[in-house]
Amino acid sequence: MDFASRTPEVVSTLRVTGEDCLIFNVHCPQAGRLEEVVDALARYGPVTTSLVLRAYPPKPVTDATSTTS
Repeated sequence: MDFASRTPEVVSTLRVTGEDCLIFNVHCPQAGRLEEVVDALARYGPVTTSLVLRAYPPKPVTDATSTTS
């Protein structure tokens, strides 16, 4: 987590299950800066990079146990 605190482009971090263990939400103004961030992160292990093409509004959270009649 030291990487995230030292890197201003990292705006959020999620610890997840599955093949990956962490997801960093990174905002970079240019592709070259993203490459630098990825290269710095790669010192800790393999890196997978994905780009967000579009973000949709989140759905409201509902109670999964309630039923509608």
